[in-house]
Amino acid sequence: MRQILTGLLVAATTLTGCKKAPAPDMQGMAGMPGMPVTAADTTGVPLDRAEAARLGITFARAAERPVRSSVRAVGILKYAEPNLVYVNARVGGWVERLYADYVGKRVEQGDPLLALYSPDLVSAQEEYLLARRLKDDTLAASARRRLALWDVPSDQIDSLETRASVTRTLLLRAPRSGAVTEKMVIEGQAVKAGDNLFQIADAGVLWVDVAIFEQDAAAVRVGTPATITVDALPGRTFRGRVTFIYPQLDEKTRTLTARVAVENGDGALRPGMYATAALATSGRRSVSVPLEAVLPTGTKDLVFVNRGDGRFVPREVRVGLRGDSLVEIVEGLKPGDEVVASATFLLDSESNLAAAIQGLMLQMGMGLNMGGMETGKRDAGSGMRGMPGMDTLRRRP
Repeated sequence: MRQILTGLLVAATTLTGCKKAPAPDMQGMAGMPGMPVTAADTTGVPLDRAEAARLGITFARAAERPVRSSVRAVGILKYAEPNLVYVNARVGGWVERLYADYVGKRVEQGDPLLALYSPDLVSAQEEYLLARRLKDDTLAASARRRLALWDVPSDQIDSLETRASVTRTLLLRAPRSGAVTEKMVIEGQAVKAGDNLFQIADAGVLWVDVAIFEQDAAAVRVGTPATITVDALPGRTFRGRVTFIYPQLDEKTRTLTARVAVENGDGALRPGMYATAALATSGRRSVSVPLEAVLPTGTKDLVFVNRGDGRFVPREVRVGLRGDSLVEIVEGLKPGDEVVASATFLLDSESNLAAAIQGLMLQMGMGLNMGGMETGKRDAGSGMRGMPGMDTLRRRP
């Protein structure tokens, strides 16, 4: 096909350079290869299937199917806020012994963190023991309640009654299992009521806040599944789910922040790791074609559609959601239409070349329809009359 179009271009150039040549009979072109004289519509680009396969051109049919896409976003892993807890002093005193003595230490629920000496605590114990000796249940209940409000475990209060002697120090125990992420106390330090002493975090579930671009924000919902990968663990993937979407868009970056909760049962993931999240959107069912079938021109989108006789004509379409491998066609195609699925730029170049040569021929007055290489219906001699430098046979001496 390209050889035919190139030959026509050479012929057109030769004709424009001739001086006083006899006007050719337009019907004589009917015998030229690829240039039949016919009144049929021969627009579009003809495609031979075998030649198309050699050039890597493939075909597909428009069909109704879900257009799924995965939104990729990045973020930094961090502790889930519900899994953070502070340990503080309910009563003033001095740290006599520190058990959780460094940041990062793993503790289990109930493990001792420190031993706190408090004069107020000693007085409350003595008051409780006195009330028990006097068999004053009201005073004993009041003293026991005070000890409980100071975070003295019930087993320590029971042991106090059994021993009938006060305990010099109070053991502060870990309220949950995890790692000590903050330590604001050292051995021998004086503390007062309300001071935060430790922060304990459980890394069984981590959060990653990912930035979703504005055009992808509509495809992300709470509950959207996510696949998490980190550079520190190549080849491993972790499952997560979107649990929260921030209500406001960042005006500077034009992104929406979504929170993904990631299961970390074996503790392989560490807070602070750089993570990539692939959010799998559900997609909607609609008429779609492969992504490569749509040729964007800058102002419009084109697909090459089989007209039914083996010729593929460009057709403007309106696209919607773009998925990982499919693109939604909102307008311009119906289910069952056959389109060129790859190498559409080749057909676009053929179509543009044919249109350019056809325009050149029309300017020369040849009346050729380059879509099918057919001549017009004007007389043989009159077709060349208006061409520059081309006198008709009637004016030849």
